[in-house]
Amino acid sequence: IYCLSLRTVKNGYDKRSIQRYKCNDCKKRFCEKGFFARYRHFPKDIINTVELRMHRLSLRETKKEIAKLIYVHVSHVTIFNWCMKFISILDKWASLIDKDYGKIWHIDEKFIKVRGSKDDFAYLFVAIDRKNKIIATFVATARTTNSAKIILKLSESKAGTPEIVVTDKCQIYKKACKIFGRKVKHLRVHFEGKYTAYHGEIIKLSNNRIERKNSDIDLFLHVFRGLKSFRTAEIWIKGFAIYNNYLKPSSISWHKIPKMITSHREIKINFIFYVNLSPFKLTESSL
Repeated sequence: IYCLSLRTVKNGYDKRSIQRYKCNDCKKRFCEKGFFARYRHFPKDIINTVELRMHRLSLRETKKEIAKLIYVHVSHVTIFNWCMKFISILDKWASLIDKDYGKIWHIDEKFIKVRGSKDDFAYLFVAIDRKNKIIATFVATARTTNSAKIILKLSESKAGTPEIVVTDKCQIYKKACKIFGRKVKHLRVHFEGKYTAYHGEIIKLSNNRIERKNSDIDLFLHVFRGLKSFRTAEIWIKGFAIYNNYLKPSSISWHKIPKMITSHREIKINFIFYVNLSPFKLTESSL
C-alpha cells in the first residue's frame, strides 16, 4: 500500500480481529482498512471533505458545508489534518504511477505569502506541459538560479528530459536550462509568442499558458490569510496540482477514491496493464 509492491504477506490480526499485512520490500505493515484504519469517520466522508476544500473553500467554510451536506461534525483543525495526510498520499500515488507528460514545458514563478520567508514574499515555481498538466511545483525562499535548477530537476525526475522549455526573459532560467545541454531548446518569450519547428510542424509558443495557470493558483490561495510554513505550502500546492491534473477535468466520482486507497490488490492487477494512466483511472475499470 506504501510502495505498490506485489510482495506482501499476511501478518496476523490486530485486537479487533482485522487482518494485517507486511510488505517484504519496504518492510512496512498495514491492515486491510489501509490508511483509514484509525479514523472513526467513513472514508467516503473524509475524501468528500478534502474535495470540498479543494473547491476554493476555507477550512471553516468546509466545516459548515459538510455539516449541512453529509452531516459530519468536525472542527476545522480536523479538516486541516485530513488534508495534510491524504493530499500527501494522493501525491505519492500519482508520482509512482503517472508518467504521461508532454515534452514541451512552460515554467514560471510567482509571489506567494509564506511565514518564515526571507523577503516579504516567497516564490512558487510551477512547471506545466502543453496539456496544462502540472508537472512539478517548488516553493523557494528566493528567486535564484539554484531555485530554477531545482524545479527543472524535479520536473525531469517525473517527466523525463524535455525537448522544449518555454520561460520568460528572467536571467535565472537562461543559466538553469544549461543543465540539459544543447539537445533541449530553450525559448525565452513572454506574451508575444515565438514560432518554432517541432516534429516537422511550425508551432507558436508563448508564456500565456503558464500565466493563465498562475491565475488559477491565485484563486485557490485567495482563501488563505498567508501560508503558515513552507511544509504546509508545499502540501496545499500539491493538492491543487492533483485537483488540476486528475479531478477537475474528469468525470470520476470521488466516492471511488477511498476504495482505490484501501484495496491495494485491485491496484496491483491493473498496474501491470495500465501503467501509463493516472492512479484515479486505474480503478475505474475494476469498479
